[in-house]
Amino acid sequence: MDGETVSGTSTDDGDLNRTLGSLMLLARLHDVAVDMERLRHRHFVDAKHDTGVLRALRSLDLKAELVSSTWDRLAQTPLPALAEQADGSWLLLARADTSRVLVKAGDSAAPQVLPRTEFEANWSGRLILCARRHHVDETTRPFGFRWFLPAIKRYRSLLGEVIAASFCLQLLALGTPLFFQVIVDKVLAHHALTTLDVLAVGLLAMALFEILLGGLRGYLFSHTCARIDVELGARLFAHLQQLPLAYHTSRRTGDTVSRVRELDGIRQFLTSSTLTTVIDLAFAGMFLALMWYYSPVLTLVVLATLPCYALLSWLVTPALRARLAERFERGADNHAFLVETISGIETLKSMAVGPQLQRRWEEQLAGHVQASFRAGHLGNLAGQCAGLVNKIGTVMIIWLGARLVIDGQLTVGQLIAFNMLAMRVSGPTLRIVQLWQEFQQAGLSLRRLGDLMNAPCEPGHNANRLHPPSLRGEVHLDQVRFRYRPEGPDVLDGLTL
Repeated sequence: MDGETVSGTSTDDGDLNRTLGSLMLLARLHDVAVDMERLRHRHFVDAKHDTGVLRALRSLDLKAELVSSTWDRLAQTPLPALAEQADGSWLLLARADTSRVLVKAGDSAAPQVLPRTEFEANWSGRLILCARRHHVDETTRPFGFRWFLPAIKRYRSLLGEVIAASFCLQLLALGTPLFFQVIVDKVLAHHALTTLDVLAVGLLAMALFEILLGGLRGYLFSHTCARIDVELGARLFAHLQQLPLAYHTSRRTGDTVSRVRELDGIRQFLTSSTLTTVIDLAFAGMFLALMWYYSPVLTLVVLATLPCYALLSWLVTPALRARLAERFERGADNHAFLVETISGIETLKSMAVGPQLQRRWEEQLAGHVQASFRAGHLGNLAGQCAGLVNKIGTVMIIWLGARLVIDGQLTVGQLIAFNMLAMRVSGPTLRIVQLWQEFQQAGLSLRRLGDLMNAPCEPGHNANRLHPPSLRGEVHLDQVRFRYRPEGPDVLDGLTL
């Protein structure tokens, strides 16, 4: 039993060494210097785990992709690459032609030329393609919204499906006003009950399909946002670990934690309401075109309200930005005070300073609540003013529309359909006003988080840096004596290890 265990462990170590050696060879072919122990220690590469191999290559600033291939496609495959063997290890595939391949295992002394039959007998059919990554040095670029783009671009296909679903929902939204127009102008006027039944069935089917498609869009969008959130959080935590010790000692722990938490608000602004609101607003042009077909005069009334929203946002922005900044500062102070109090609770209790801390906490908490109230009150005031503009526009549409109906220039069904379309335009516009406030908050959070992200990290991997060999040595203690005070007794006397 013991002999089998030792043998199995030795085999696994051999597969791991073969894979690590192949990784070293591939990296050196791309002018990236790295040693085997560094790969083993930092990336925990498992010879039978392709994810570990991919992560190790990508950490070396190399593009890596896992693909399935066949012998017939090897001649057109960009080489060198890593080929997976039947035992789960990986070897370097340097060249391939119609009848043979040039390979080198990481634990072998020389490359080998293998015929097709021998290579295919041990090849699993999977390759890891690799290329040098050419990118701009991100350390010289200030932190901003650009930092979030790679994670969003990675899932652009899924976000494209969300946009396609939104387009279908907007097309379905055109159907409801048209249905109501036909019912009012045709069915009610001519008592066409059969037509009413057909329209009711069609409207019900359209509503069910809209609910189903909307639910699928929401699920897909939430799932994509969750994946983006995980990737952004992992990148932020990795950067936080790479910051030098001097950064952490010069700042309060609570301040750093508060800045890390700002990522949630920025991510939510970029991926949640922003995308759907922009999509809905982009399709507003389609609704405006149909509204213009109904009545140019009423459409001009709707368009006249849009500058009012822009003016309102322009007036509110400076005061809102200042109040949001004050709220963040007070919130960060409260969070830092709370974290430091809890972490040092033993010392504080021994000093009996509880009443002083309680008074300070209540003062800081009152200041934060007041700042939050002032920021929320201003945002609520801006929202109510935007709602007032929307209601005035609705009243003007009904008043002018009724006159057009009386003059015979518009039917009752067309007026109802126009009003429903106007709500489709005003809804995203009102959300844009709210979104502008969230944009100010996200911009403030971005600056706060930038204090952390713009801090230089400790030196990491550099392809041009020489890696010294592993250090080996021993530590000996010979007749060691130690005392806590010069006049105190020896705690250690003659210790030898």
